[in-house]
Amino acid sequence: MLEDLIVYAAVACAAMYAGWRLLPASARCSLAEHTATLALGLGLAKADPEAVVVRQRRAAARPESACGGGCSGCASKQGAQPVRFIKKRDS
Repeated sequence: MLEDLIVYAAVACAAMYAGWRLLPASARCSLAEHTATLALGLGLAKADPEAVVVRQRRAAARPESACGGGCSGCASKQGAQPVRFIKKRDS
């Protein structure tokens, strides 16, 4: 019985880890922030003032943060560069 519980726990941990690694990075970041907020709300973690600043910077840097257009940060960025193939000539 105990061996079965150990195996079930190992399989559950492996499945959670695989699911976490297969999530897109934005979803992982969002899920981690929500989990940290929940832990703070339940009193399971202490507030870190430096983490709040980092969280605010991440939120401001996200592409879906609706840029107001007050800066020229994106205007100088170029699009994707074309791929060039090099062909070796036979002599």
